Amino acid sequence: MLEISSITLDNEMDLPLTHKRAAIIGQQLGLSLSTQTTFATAVSEVCRVVLERTLENLLSFYLEDNSDRWFLIATIRTAKTALNKHAEEFKYAHRLVPILEVRHQDGHTFIDLKLGLPRTVQLTKLKVNKLIQYMQNSITITPYEEIKQKNQELINLAGEREEQLRLSNILNAKKSEFLSIASHELRTPLTVIKAYAQVAKTLKDPNRLVEYLDKIDQQASKVNVLIQQLMDLSKIENDKVDYRMERVDFNKFLSDVVTSAELSNPNHHISLELAHPVHPSMDRLRIEQVLVNLIGNAAKYSASGKNITVKVDVSIPHLLTVSVADQGVGISKKDLSKVFEKFFRADGVTKNVAGLGMGLYITTRIIKEHNGKIWAESTEGQGSTFYFSLPTN
Repeated sequence: MLEISSITLDNEMDLPLTHKRAAIIGQQLGLSLSTQTTFATAVSEVCRVVLERTLENLLSFYLEDNSDRWFLIATIRTAKTALNKHAEEFKYAHRLVPILEVRHQDGHTFIDLKLGLPRTVQLTKLKVNKLIQYMQNSITITPYEEIKQKNQELINLAGEREEQLRLSNILNAKKSEFLSIASHELRTPLTVIKAYAQVAKTLKDPNRLVEYLDKIDQQASKVNVLIQQLMDLSKIENDKVDYRMERVDFNKFLSDVVTSAELSNPNHHISLELAHPVHPSMDRLRIEQVLVNLIGNAAKYSASGKNITVKVDVSIPHLLTVSVADQGVGISKKDLSKVFEKFFRADGVTKNVAGLGMGLYITTRIIKEHNGKIWAESTEGQGSTFYFSLPTN
């Protein structure tokens, strides 16, 4: 269906507008004066019934090409009520138009008045588009219509501003929460570093000194990761990430990454399933960052000793798909759609697992910059699988 024109129905002052608009459309379609009047009267009569019952209604006019002929349709959308096509109030309108239908959908009632156009009208899509342009630009509006239009524009503007304010408040709240988490995540390893350093200064046993220096090194690495994420986020938000694309032997590249990941996550066994060799064009360091983050998350949200499976699939032509599956806590359906959002962290893991809620967001942006896709599947209590795909042509 092609929409020609619409009118919001607020009160009985709109009834003359509905009659006038229906008549103008009939006139532009070349209908006879009696047909114009009959259709316009039926439309305004149904609008009158609707206005007596509900508020915030909408009248829309459409043209529909039903293979062998065109139909002119007036649809009145109103709040869901007990109205049906056999309602006593619609009997008069039903006598004026051959088809009057009532349907209920998405909490609204739709009343359709359909008028089959004579074949002599000979409509084409070009003529319909010209009619739409005419209804938008050429019809003379009354002072009441002008006021109504301006009022609707103000309502729309107020709605947009209210939505912008709502989104701004949500973002500010997320930023405040992020700053609180970031300060905590940075303060924790720094406190540990300071404590170990103070103890190390008093040690005379070289072996124990090395042990404490190792612990300091581990905590310093955590700080380095956090700072790197903050820097990456800043670059991504300002479109200043420099991607160095090159053709890469993906099987060899992935094997090297997984080998390094096993050293970083000694409490988990990481199995690797490779596919036929492919050579995608990619930024080696950035895709390594993606894999390290996904494997690190799999280890972070899995109990010690659980398996992590990294698998490559090239069964779809010109497409490389990598999956990282764990046997961890899983993600709820509610949270699964949000895991790639900036600063998001599920309530159930915030207190137990460290993090800033930026890793998956950064990962998503990297994959998108490679013209790829990223998604996840999960079952609570059984584990999660994260996927990303890259073009190989």
